[in-house]
Amino acid sequence: MKRPLTIVIALVLSVVGIQGYRTIESAGLLYAIEPHFSGQCEAISGVTGAEDITIDQGRQYAYISADDRRATLANQPVKGGIYGLDISDPDSTPVLLTHTFSDDFHPHGISLFQSKSGERTLFVINHLNNGENKVEVFDIKVAGELLHRTSISYPELLTPNDLVAVSETQFYATNDHGNPHGSFMALAEDYLGLALSTISYFDGVEGKIVASGLRYGNGLAVTPDTKTMYVAEITGRKINIFDRDLNNGALNKRGEIPVDSGPDNLEWDEKGNLWFAGHPRLLKFAGHAENSENISPSQVIKIDVKANPPVVSEVYMNLGEEISASSVSAVSEGLMLIGSVFEEHILRCQL
Repeated sequence: MKRPLTIVIALVLSVVGIQGYRTIESAGLLYAIEPHFSGQCEAISGVTGAEDITIDQGRQYAYISADDRRATLANQPVKGGIYGLDISDPDSTPVLLTHTFSDDFHPHGISLFQSKSGERTLFVINHLNNGENKVEVFDIKVAGELLHRTSISYPELLTPNDLVAVSETQFYATNDHGNPHGSFMALAEDYLGLALSTISYFDGVEGKIVASGLRYGNGLAVTPDTKTMYVAEITGRKINIFDRDLNNGALNKRGEIPVDSGPDNLEWDEKGNLWFAGHPRLLKFAGHAENSENISPSQVIKIDVKANPPVVSEVYMNLGEEISASSVSAVSEGLMLIGSVFEEHILRCQL
């Protein structure tokens, strides 16, 4: 009887050891932080919690999704907003574009879609105060003017984090958890690395789940022909590559790009390079979320996806003194904007 018991104990210890190492690896505890950046950055105030930023490359105009998440965590939510920044002017400051929109507005991931005829549409994830989630759709006639078209919700929009539009009416969104935020199981997903995150697709009429098995799915990016989708996994520490079916929106995984970080939002530059800001040490990020005095490293990575294999380059690394918990890096013509989840400023950097 002793031998079977010994075997069971050994198996249990092995599983615990494997899971422990997996957790340590996904949290980035083994990652060596070496601050560096060859360019220059300046802090631009006027926005709080600029979690996502996207650039209209043709108009040289940036859209910034900002929300005071510390106020929300304290059960004292304040209205968030979409801000605009004219990046062609080195002295420009962020301008609030949604001051007349609903008071129940807490934007998260955003996506800018431009049709072949040049029409532009901004899609915005909105976390309502009652726990519901919607996607707000704004038409853009001229840079800096948003005209609200519609609000979209559907059952598969569970815990949306980021989204990417593939037409004026269609988009994909990551559910970063398979369980409601704040629940015990959502916490278990984070610390045990459970692959319960999914991707939903809204086809213009209804939504459906088109991919599953992700570990904290986050940023999304699609190639200009909308045939290839890139999806970030924070605790998976990788970027997934999916082939997209243009007829029904189905996604088929083709490959993945390992990155030594917890990748957040994904953005393209004008040359077709994929950029993201990430969280190299997730436990530091968790500490920063609890207390602003606990700084968290910020990291920016560029990926040349046209190379075979893709070339991953770390462009920026900071311990968190300049900006903590970076979540997005938007780049255009040598200019880089870095936003974060909680900070009261963004960085405007010259590469």
